[in-house]
Amino acid sequence: MLEKAYAKLHGSYEALEGGLVQDALVDLTGGAGEEIDMRSAQAQIDLASGRLWSQLLRFKDEGFLLGAGSPSGSDVHVSSSGIVQGHAYSLLQVREVDGHKLVQIRNPWANEVEWNGPWSDSSPEWTDRMKHKLKHVPQSKDGIFWMSWQDFQIHFRSIYVCRVYPPEMRYSVHSQWRGYSAGGCQDYESWHQNPQFRLRANGSDASMPIHVFITLTQGVSFSRTAAGFRNYQSSHDSMMFYIGMRILRTRGRRAAYNIYLHESVGGTDYVNSREISCEMVLDPDPKGYTIVPTTIHPGEEAPFVLSVFTKASIILEAL
Repeated sequence: MLEKAYAKLHGSYEALEGGLVQDALVDLTGGAGEEIDMRSAQAQIDLASGRLWSQLLRFKDEGFLLGAGSPSGSDVHVSSSGIVQGHAYSLLQVREVDGHKLVQIRNPWANEVEWNGPWSDSSPEWTDRMKHKLKHVPQSKDGIFWMSWQDFQIHFRSIYVCRVYPPEMRYSVHSQWRGYSAGGCQDYESWHQNPQFRLRANGSDASMPIHVFITLTQGVSFSRTAAGFRNYQSSHDSMMFYIGMRILRTRGRRAAYNIYLHESVGGTDYVNSREISCEMVLDPDPKGYTIVPTTIHPGEEAPFVLSVFTKASIILEAL
């Protein structure tokens, strides 16, 4: 029944044969999705510093759903080490035991095609102690295997994260870029016409730093819905706008036409994706912070949802 409903949302069963892992996880859980491209400059910095490994440990501790993508190619091609190319895997466990950084991975095909390098099912790295600590009981043709974090960086290109938060941590507002409010990015004089929102900590949380994860999700453009397109799109959709957001200190007021009149505390790049996100810690400020979500060019019209996930008590309101 769930598969039938999801196929109807996408338009056909055939449409379910491909797609992006983070989109599917978000659609099915209501969580917040992101893809970490391990070849990106930021990811390379985080890998070198150990921050990315620490993030994965935290993500697993918090119960987030994780996946991994192998290098692009056809999934009929398998590398000599047993990794299917252009394929999505589940990331089941992230563990650090006796100085070994290991990840447990599953091929959803659940067949005999598995990693055959170090820490594979029958490799000599498995001592009795490590088998006991990781409860390692290899099964044939189950698609599950272990791999070192170092080898993972060589054989995989992307990490997919779906942050599943309890409802009480979600604060959302629905809005739109339309007409006057479709102001474009900061390169245009009209950028301050975009919808703006104030994020302010409330109660006892107002006196301490708060950790926030902010997402901006665009809907199907008004021009396409008027033309009869279905009210759903994925990150594969070539008609999506490049979207981004800025988080500013504006003393509780709307940002002025010149962004450089305000202190910028965070934001995102502009990406043509269904959903973008940023994570930060905000210092106490009684006036709060202003979030300005935008498309990259003026006149690009679409609905959007701005969401803030936090354990703190906050107020998220339009300015």
